[in-house]
Amino acid sequence: MGVAVDVASWWERLPDGLRRRPWMRPDYPLVGVEIREDAVVAVRLVRKSGGYRLAGHGIAALEPGTFTSSIVRPSIGAPEALAAAVGSVLRQAGAERAGRVSLALPDTFARVFMLDFRDLPKRREQVGEVVKWRLKKSIPFPLEEARLSWHLLGRGDDGREMLLVAVSRREAVVALEGLLEGLGLRVGLIDLATFDLLNALRLDGAFDVDSGRDTALLSATPTYFSFMIVRGGRLIFYRAKNYHVKGRYRGEESLRVVVRELRSTLSYYEEHLLGEGIETLHARVVGIDPEGLIGVAREAGCGAVRDAAVRRVVPELADAPQEEVLELLPALGLALRREP
Repeated sequence: MGVAVDVASWWERLPDGLRRRPWMRPDYPLVGVEIREDAVVAVRLVRKSGGYRLAGHGIAALEPGTFTSSIVRPSIGAPEALAAAVGSVLRQAGAERAGRVSLALPDTFARVFMLDFRDLPKRREQVGEVVKWRLKKSIPFPLEEARLSWHLLGRGDDGREMLLVAVSRREAVVALEGLLEGLGLRVGLIDLATFDLLNALRLDGAFDVDSGRDTALLSATPTYFSFMIVRGGRLIFYRAKNYHVKGRYRGEESLRVVVRELRSTLSYYEEHLLGEGIETLHARVVGIDPEGLIGVAREAGCGAVRDAAVRRVVPELADAPQEEVLELLPALGLALRREP
């Protein structure tokens, strides 16, 4: 783990221009593991003819309380059961000897901010200090206990620099890394599931829209839902929310929460982001009945609703059952992280 931390620290200190060079991109693992509160999913890819082939995958259910995702009190309630599930999905995927994996966690494991700045310092260390200053009153624990990462989104329509920032509890990340190390695994990358879903769809061309209108993404699991809006290939809005303070999806009661959030989001989108309409909503709903969520998304005016799918970047999935594809997408997008 010490070597991994040293390499990550070295990488973060590189100038942004150098970091974007193709030959400098990190060699992330081709094995992606998604841990949700209700399941663990693994995907193993191999390179083939200039592209990728799905070499194996695995899915294992988790009992309630095995893993709890929260920015305030994340916990591993049953370490042995969680480790057994991770081991099981890796064996199913033929990746039990992978050595290195990347890890996707629920969006609620971290708090994500989209911050804008008139200008940013050129040195990453200075950017980090500016970000910490902006966030010091916005997270429910001291920054000294946080693991913080950020990604430059470019300049917005108003010319201001946009940063995507994620903050999580360091001790929670260390606990998960330790659990995987106990299985003989090193973690190449830790990410949030909906951003990996976004990556899979992006690489498959889902956001290549000729009309000039915006595209949206809805991801829902039994414990939380996330909503994104993409304009011209650039993320302009993101929100993740639990259905309730405690407990999982509860049918109509939870749908009322989703409706309220979608209406609030679309109002903000029109008034503050100058939105002219969403053309397509790509929906990924797993672990719960999708009909209700897709129905309220249509009623809210989220455009033409389609099941999230990947047909080009990994051709084998074009003929796979749609329910299976939806389960695999975040882990797949994670395994494809080495792509630009």
